[in-house]
Amino acid sequence: MSDPFLKFIPAAARLWALGLMVALGGAALPAAPVVGEILPLHEAGGMDIHHINTGEGSAALLVLPDQTTLLVDCGSTQGVVRPARFKSPPKPDGSRLPGEWVARYVKKVHPRGAAAPVDYGVVSHFHGDHLAGLPEFFRHVRITVLLDRGWPDYGHPLPFTGGGAGMYRGALAEQVKQHGMKIDRFRGGVTDQIVLRHAPERYRNFEVRHLAVNGEAWTGEGTTMRRRVGPGAALTENALCAAMRVRYGAFDYFTGGDLLGASDKPDIPASRDVESAIAWVTGPVDVMTLNHHGNHDATSPFFLSVLQPRVCIAQVWDAQQVDPIVLGRLRSGKIAPGPRDIFMTNGEWEGRDEHVIRVFGDEVGRKHIEDLKAIASRQGHVVVRVAPGGASYSVIVLVDNDESLRIRSVHGPYESR
Repeated sequence: MSDPFLKFIPAAARLWALGLMVALGGAALPAAPVVGEILPLHEAGGMDIHHINTGEGSAALLVLPDQTTLLVDCGSTQGVVRPARFKSPPKPDGSRLPGEWVARYVKKVHPRGAAAPVDYGVVSHFHGDHLAGLPEFFRHVRITVLLDRGWPDYGHPLPFTGGGAGMYRGALAEQVKQHGMKIDRFRGGVTDQIVLRHAPERYRNFEVRHLAVNGEAWTGEGTTMRRRVGPGAALTENALCAAMRVRYGAFDYFTGGDLLGASDKPDIPASRDVESAIAWVTGPVDVMTLNHHGNHDATSPFFLSVLQPRVCIAQVWDAQQVDPIVLGRLRSGKIAPGPRDIFMTNGEWEGRDEHVIRVFGDEVGRKHIEDLKAIASRQGHVVVRVAPGGASYSVIVLVDNDESLRIRSVHGPYESR
């Protein structure tokens, strides 16, 4: 629970304050989010999913019902070369590296205080816009358990090599040596690798199910996995992404990194389509992050028709994200019944529109620019706030040009399905 006056109390005293209110017969009522105000404290028994915008790739912090914390990816595109203003500018600004910005955000919203470690980290796959911010993040925030698709040898099924691999593995080794971080391979099909660590007995209607990893898909039976990307297939890192479904009561959330979907191009191997392989076992969800940042090779019509998300979130860092084809699918009532609210972390930077027109052509590009103006939000940190028990949720967009956590817009509440 939270109360407006608690935001002025140091974190260490909050539990005492709550106890005092209970002792005096009072009730701590949750503060409602208000546009222009600071994001209220995480509510006990609720769940927050923070999609953190640095302008440099994907990063999301999940604060689970018992205050267990989970970081999914921490990207950086510092080494990516694109034409001027094709990439989004760094947020809040370029004075710090993306990993530090993510760490500072995490410290501000961590329910157990700024000095507390993050309980779990998941690296969805080995691309810089999903992991290259971690070495800097580790300088400021510790992670207790980290999961990725390659530990311990980073060989099978697709070797992770090169300079980026060396920096990443070196950072992991340092964290193990200095802080005792545990590392494990992300296992498909299981629900016992990411669990509530602080009060699991209170929330037995919560689970994190691993749906896909390394080209294998969960079958829906026990923890059995079936290989989708077969031996001899042309492997791509995106097809090997780790994907998860987070379930809390009636609420379901899907995240799958850059997982790929069906392609209508005859030269693209069908085995790359892992979306279709996990669609039925994932089932309908309330909120999903768009696979591959909303690029054309993901969020296929079939995948969307099965998951039928009410809310879609695109973690955007360049001008071709979200693709006009994908936006058309999301808005089509013939693919999946609506309505559907779409949120982008980035979409309003100066110079973006000219690149949209250059990439997609004059007619398609200009129409796409106008279509994007109709979505729920095109800029800011996107926070999904799930009510205790999981029966409903809201989406809160925060300003990203400073660290104030000030609310830009509030959407919902939505009823979980």
